[in-house]
Amino acid sequence: MEREKIIKRLKRIEGQVRGIQSMVENERACPDILLEISAIKSALDSVGRILTKDYTYDCLRDFSSTGNEKLESLLKAIFKYR
Repeated sequence: MEREKIIKRLKRIEGQVRGIQSMVENERACPDILLEISAIKSALDSVGRILTKDYTYDCLRDFSSTGNEKLESLLKAIFKYR
């Protein structure tokens, strides 16, 4: 797993969320706030894609020894994410 990459992205997202809170408190314009929200959603999707990719490879690697159990776990994770 690309742990450091994920942690770095999550810290950036955390800062963006704090920035939005500050924007709301300072009564910034809605379009500016919505733009930041859109950026956060995109960043979270990026983290989700990385995690999904890593988990998929993990499941496929273990598929021969665990059979359908690992595949079912993968599918549940993917459908919950989407």
